[in-house]
Amino acid sequence: MFYSYFSQIIKKNKPYFIVLFCVAVVAAFFSIFTIFQIRNIIDSISLKTNYSIVNLILLFLGYKFMHHFCFFISRLIDIYFLPKIITSIIIDLYNKIVKHSLSWFDSHLSGEISGKISGFSTSFQSFNGYIFRTAHELCLIIISIIFLFKINVYCALSMMFFMLVYTPIMVYLLKIAMRLHENFVSSNQESFGIINDSIVNIFGIKVIGNLINEFKLKLNPALQNMQALDVKQKKFDTYYVDMFDTICVAIMSALQVGLLAYLYKNNKITAGDFTFVVLVIFDMHGILERLTENITTHIIPSIASCNASLEFIEQKSDVTDKIDAKNAGVLNGKIEFKNMTFAYSGNNKKVFENFSLTIPAGQKIGIVGSSGAGKTTLMKCLLRYFDITEGEVKIDGINISDFTQDSLRANISIIPQDITMFHRSILENLQFVKYDANIKEIEEACKKAKIYDEIIAMKSGFNTIVGERGVKLSGGQRQRVAIARAILKNAPILILDEATSSLDSHTEHQIQKSINEVLLQNKATVIAIAHRLSTIKHLDRIVVIFEGKIVEDGTFEQLIAINKGKFKALWDHQVNGMII
Repeated sequence: MFYSYFSQIIKKNKPYFIVLFCVAVVAAFFSIFTIFQIRNIIDSISLKTNYSIVNLILLFLGYKFMHHFCFFISRLIDIYFLPKIITSIIIDLYNKIVKHSLSWFDSHLSGEISGKISGFSTSFQSFNGYIFRTAHELCLIIISIIFLFKINVYCALSMMFFMLVYTPIMVYLLKIAMRLHENFVSSNQESFGIINDSIVNIFGIKVIGNLINEFKLKLNPALQNMQALDVKQKKFDTYYVDMFDTICVAIMSALQVGLLAYLYKNNKITAGDFTFVVLVIFDMHGILERLTENITTHIIPSIASCNASLEFIEQKSDVTDKIDAKNAGVLNGKIEFKNMTFAYSGNNKKVFENFSLTIPAGQKIGIVGSSGAGKTTLMKCLLRYFDITEGEVKIDGINISDFTQDSLRANISIIPQDITMFHRSILENLQFVKYDANIKEIEEACKKAKIYDEIIAMKSGFNTIVGERGVKLSGGQRQRVAIARAILKNAPILILDEATSSLDSHTEHQIQKSINEVLLQNKATVIAIAHRLSTIKHLDRIVVIFEGKIVEDGTFEQLIAINKGKFKALWDHQVNGMII
């Protein structure tokens, strides 16, 4: 998978990779020229030629300098191109991840997800750096063999024979090493995902459970598995890859030096030739050792890490946009559930079967029912949290699957029970729904949500950092910021998903007052899922759901008047329990 993605990166950044490859080739030539110049110097001395030693040494110095200068050029190229390439890769991977369905995110740890992007970025930079060195050294091997033919055909053929024996065996061993590294990387990323999950839920670990339980149940088994896989891949690298490389190189070095001694003794080569070939042989074997080390220590782990990240990121999404999906634009807000059937993946029990409900544009309805009746699932179907099994969900007469997911959700505001907030300032959390909103719009939204005075009273005002998940704000403050966001977004559909159920009675009363004022001024289609029935009694209509079916539908007055009705039973239960 990585090779396919890497080829795409090459296509997008051809100038960078072409120039880098050319520099690697030129650097290889200068490296061989440097060694060949030593041969010329020795022959000039031993054969007493007319060549100037000073000129030969200056030429040697020039080749040596140019070889190092090529590496300097490669670094300059990296400075100009690589940061841009890395940024584009991160953006691309982020876009791939956010296209996954909301249910996909529910199935994976947030630390694991972010770790995949970070891991790919870091590993790609390591791979890219060592791939230049590898290209340089491979070019060096090829050019060296060409120069050996110039010196003596037997020297060149012996080196080629060595490469033909060495290469296929090493490739086979490296393929196994790659699989072992991939297993280790997957385990490593999983372990750090668990660590991140533990940190995010540190309150629960310290207060509800304890660190020992967390270690025993989750973290220690994951770390032990990671450790075992790490040992396994390191043993293979040491016992097989390194051992084969050492033995093979040592034997072939001895044979090639023996061949050289025979050729020199029989006057087949000069002293300069002898020196050149010896230097090339030992340089070649040094290259192979460096290649093996680079591949096993840097390139394979980098590819394994990138592969693990890509396999995770490129998982097939269960909710995707159609190829011809269109932008929804600004909708009116008429909602229709038509003969809808839905069951959660892996569960045979259907939450809804042939369910139908029509909500005219601008109507404000409440949806009630016992726990597990399907209230929240109904809203998730509307948001395309997942796709329904059968039937249709329509807005303004158009199936929501015909819209792009982003444009669909742009038309829906939601105030959930568990408010989503970023570890940023209050201002940035508000701008999230409308990045170009001016300060007057933001202040007006906050005033309508009854949170403006409290924000201004804070030391840093709108620049106050709310902490991770908004922990530095009270529950009531988070809810009112969420209301302000909904006002600012001004979407044609507004969903209230038990927005006040987790608050104390006084705060809940204040929040409900803010919500009621917003609803009076708002022309949006409103769907309110409520636990406290008193919060929805003023709405246009109330729908009662029981086991995925509509059992009652009407105004508050109509439903409360039904003897032995479901809604009346729920109302009486709350009145008697004083939960109204």
